[in-house]
Amino acid sequence: MFSQLLKNDFRKNPWNNLILMLFMSLSVTLAVSVLFVLMQLFVSISTMYETAKPPHFLQMHKGEIIQKDIDDFNNAYPGMKYWQTVPMIDVFGNELKVFQNENKQISLEECRLDISLVKQNKEYDLLLDENRKPLEIQKGEIGVPVILLEKYPIEIGNVICLQSGNIKKEFLVSAYVYDGQMNSTLCSSTRFLISDEDFYELFGKIGETEYLIEAYFTDSSMAADYQSAYEQSEMDLPKNGQAITYTMIFLLSALTDIMMAMVFLVVGIGLIAIALLALRYSILTTIEGDKKEIGTMKALGVPYMGIRQLYLGKIRFLMVIGCILGYMMALFMSNFLFQHMSRTFGKQPLSIGVLMMGIGVCLIIYGVILFFAKKTLKRIRKATVVDTLVLEKGFGREQNGYRLVLVFMIFVSFLVMLPCLLVDTMKGREFVTYMGNSVHDVLLEIEQGDGLECRKEKAQELFNKELMQGVITGYDCFRRVRLQAVDCEGEIKGIHIDTGKRAGEGLQYLEGEKPKEEYDLELSCLIADELGKTIGDEIIIIENGNTRKFRICGIYQDVTSGGRTAKAIYDFTDSEAEQYTFQLDLADIENSEQKIVEWRQLLGKGYSIEFMEVFIEQTLGGVISQVDSAAVVTFCIGIGLILLIVVLFMQLRMVREANFFAIKKAIGIPYKAICLQELYPIVRAGGVGTMAGVGLSVIFGDDMVSMLFGVLGLGIKKLEFTSLPFEICLGIPMVLLIVLNVITLITCRKIKDIDMTSNLNE
Repeated sequence: MFSQLLKNDFRKNPWNNLILMLFMSLSVTLAVSVLFVLMQLFVSISTMYETAKPPHFLQMHKGEIIQKDIDDFNNAYPGMKYWQTVPMIDVFGNELKVFQNENKQISLEECRLDISLVKQNKEYDLLLDENRKPLEIQKGEIGVPVILLEKYPIEIGNVICLQSGNIKKEFLVSAYVYDGQMNSTLCSSTRFLISDEDFYELFGKIGETEYLIEAYFTDSSMAADYQSAYEQSEMDLPKNGQAITYTMIFLLSALTDIMMAMVFLVVGIGLIAIALLALRYSILTTIEGDKKEIGTMKALGVPYMGIRQLYLGKIRFLMVIGCILGYMMALFMSNFLFQHMSRTFGKQPLSIGVLMMGIGVCLIIYGVILFFAKKTLKRIRKATVVDTLVLEKGFGREQNGYRLVLVFMIFVSFLVMLPCLLVDTMKGREFVTYMGNSVHDVLLEIEQGDGLECRKEKAQELFNKELMQGVITGYDCFRRVRLQAVDCEGEIKGIHIDTGKRAGEGLQYLEGEKPKEEYDLELSCLIADELGKTIGDEIIIIENGNTRKFRICGIYQDVTSGGRTAKAIYDFTDSEAEQYTFQLDLADIENSEQKIVEWRQLLGKGYSIEFMEVFIEQTLGGVISQVDSAAVVTFCIGIGLILLIVVLFMQLRMVREANFFAIKKAIGIPYKAICLQELYPIVRAGGVGTMAGVGLSVIFGDDMVSMLFGVLGLGIKKLEFTSLPFEICLGIPMVLLIVLNVITLITCRKIKDIDMTSNLNE
């Protein structure tokens, strides 16, 4: 009986069953794709780390070091497995030029990443090739970090010319470097690999010397305790730079692809909800049309479970096909989804374990949809023979089927708008307020190194002159120092503090406000959590052995420097600066690019000068690019979903309301009028649903995104969509409604095919 019922149903409603199957397939595709991305990401990073062996704890340091102190401290530390001090030659971007041919060259002048030349290590922190093998570089060759390829089209065989002072040296690009720890723009640093001979030839003669003090433990979770002990040591160990733990290295490596997976996860959950709505509508419409047959079966003594099984059989069949197709589509999409992973961590085939987990996801979705179908089919049990055959009562199908269109358009518009608003917010200049800076036109950074104070004075002299000439309307200068803070348990933690007269202005605060008094201090949310401090608490800051009490006046958000920073108007004059930052406002925006080029020429090397928008793009470019790609895919999925749901709705309506349409045709109502009568309620429901979805995305979308950022621990706990651009808030809904109208009109053509004679005779 089931096979005959299935044949009849597919003959009567081929498009309906196909559309339901596609909904199920898309749900499986997105769910399995999210699993593939997350699992492949962790497998790729873990596999890379097995060979690369990045440090469990890393302390960057510019300046002289006493290696014996480091060795003595590490020898005495329990659980220490290995340590090493890695020297690097820091150079400026304007000292490197890439020659692709005689007529084309690329300068790395605008690269915001700190660039270092390094040699290959022996056992740990190895730089790899695309096959995850330790990279060997010959004399005269250079390995280029893959992280730069997204912005600079450097090819194998190009020549890189290093010009620093009186020293000029050329290198042949022979390989791309896969770096286990510096593989994200959020790391703010990158490493070029050269041979040992070339390294020692240049070491101490060009650039500035920086050291990576790396430690490895029997258990990587010991890194946090080691950091506390390292910073509290009486040996005055080198710590003039950023300190990073293994967990932060892993998170920064994975962040770009995790963000894309999170977008797909949200869309996938919404798509499953839409598939369940479509299935419910289809089931109720089907059993409504079959109520006489169901009543007859009940009169003949067929039990409820037997009747239900007839309908579940079709759903099971569609789900099996949908799961197979969805799984195959996820495999097909994997090449697209893994592109960034392959570029960053090298190629990694899908493992048998990940493939089996994908099958497990298919089974879970299969179970969810089957459970939902069973719940919907329970209405058959409540209907009696008298209800179905005598009173001709239905099964409670909603009289207003247009609610499906309303609810569906709410879901679709919300899911499409969410990633678009996120991308627009991250691209906007206001996003810099989540990066420890207030909104200005231009950002200039002076990194630590020889002549830092002289470079700062040179920049300040230039900008004072430009201010007097009206080229800029104003500027702020901030000085960063590295000090120590005492947490709530009495342990000492390292802390970066930015000082300046206007420190803390224009940031995104979770609590409190900017510093107003001399001993006010504001903390980023991550360092506040780490120190166990909140608004109004006292905190002890240690400067050169001297302690000073500050009051916590504000908690702000910051995704830079590992999200662990602080700000104060107190100057800490006894501490050496590790960085200066100038924030400038221009009087003439139209000619600003020319002015920035002029400043670069006047100031020379050692400065990074960028528009705020460029600063954001270079810092978060990889993350924004992946979320942007996910937004495009989501928009395409949204268009496809509208097509599927409208066709499903209209097909079912044509089947169930055939008599109604036949009567309209018989009394002479024109075909165009009938189409308009069908179009109006769909457009009305769709328009209301779309506007509601847009409103929900604007009101609650940033809360949902904030939850994702909070889970990832990136330094943002509450994100607000800072702008609502016309092309997104009006353009996208208009496109969705136009698609809705067009698809509705196309499907209405089937009204012409309705046979008046056969339907009126019924």
